[in-house]
Amino acid sequence: MPRITILEPARGHPGRFQFQVGEHAPRRVSADLCRRLHLVVGRELSQDEVRHVLHEAGSEEAMDAALGYLSHRPRTRVELLRHLRARGLAEHAEAVVIRCEELNYVDDAAYARSFARHRIRMRPRGTLRLVSELLGRGVDRDTAERGVGEALSEERVTEADLLRSAARRRLPALRDLDRPVARRRLAVYLARRGFRRESVRRAVDDLLPERPDDPSS
Repeated sequence: MPRITILEPARGHPGRFQFQVGEHAPRRVSADLCRRLHLVVGRELSQDEVRHVLHEAGSEEAMDAALGYLSHRPRTRVELLRHLRARGLAEHAEAVVIRCEELNYVDDAAYARSFARHRIRMRPRGTLRLVSELLGRGVDRDTAERGVGEALSEERVTEADLLRSAARRRLPALRDLDRPVARRRLAVYLARRGFRRESVRRAVDDLLPERPDDPSS
């Protein structure tokens, strides 16, 4: 039967031990797992015990990886799943994500609201763009749209407010351009930020109205 050949403190990982059994690759295990499964150097394990220990070790490693990833900033469940799979922890990814959701470490609804609030405050853009960016981060459409709507309500602004704010921020860069060029560039700028075409047209007409003497575009 396979024998435990290595069980020693893992460098740089307090509370974790470097563990190896038989010809299997070394894994990190917690002190708690060592106590629960009575792991000691020299102990022989049956194949079922080996599978159980390696499964538990993989689950712990996946949770450690998840907590490390989440410690930098909030993530969506899809981002966390991708990260764990990229780390070679696909077997445990779904279970770990579910556990993180149960602990409120991952909450796509809260993420969507927070993301939208930050964009509204710092980089005004339309709801179409906000929803699109959330979709790109793995948030489902219903959650993304609801989060954007709640963020607008919490910030007490409308999409029209955001459009006007984005347009006014852009105006200084267009000051020295001919009016038709400035109007065209402002319209393109606002459209790329997810504002609807009709709203963009009205904002451009309001902020840069056409003049009778404008040169033809």
